[in-house]
Amino acid sequence: MRLCSKQADSLPGSEGVALNINVMTHRLIGLVLFLFVLALIPSAALGQGFPWKDFERHTMQELLKINEQEEAENIKRVPDQTQFVFRGTRLPSVVSLTYTGESRVLSADRKKFIELWATSYYRNPGYANLYTTEYLFKDGNEDYWLPAQKDVAKYFGTELKQGEPVDLYLISPGGLRGTNKGKTLWMFLVEQFGDPRE
Repeated sequence: MRLCSKQADSLPGSEGVALNINVMTHRLIGLVLFLFVLALIPSAALGQGFPWKDFERHTMQELLKINEQEEAENIKRVPDQTQFVFRGTRLPSVVSLTYTGESRVLSADRKKFIELWATSYYRNPGYANLYTTEYLFKDGNEDYWLPAQKDVAKYFGTELKQGEPVDLYLISPGGLRGTNKGKTLWMFLVEQFGDPRE
């Protein structure tokens, strides 16, 4: 049997029910507001959303050697084949290189490599859209054109000085074989950067 509101209000204990509903409503509104504010805070401010500790320090020469050793068997088997080479792991690494301030638009074949890797191996097709430009870094006399994420690279001009060292947090998804005088052009994607003195 349904009771009309007058009858319900007159029932013993109905004040407690109304009070509980009022408290629950206020808590729900508070939770919704908290989640809304939380969504507005950048992930970096929420306790360093970037997995800094996952990146192991290497030199570029070490990374090149690791890649060459892993691919050595395939190169012997089909030495002249032009293809994309995808690694089984991302090899997250931090390397110290010198910033030059030079940049260029990412070439079509390098863009295609990132797209195929992001879709097939990384399972994140949108990841490739983060890379549109590559930046020149130096290690002694060696030049490295490295694609960097747009949201990271936009700070290069204000936070980095030409000719000074920078720690680059990068991954190595593989490379393009046969495009560089028969050698594999290994790809290193910059995901973050930092001050090597810290």
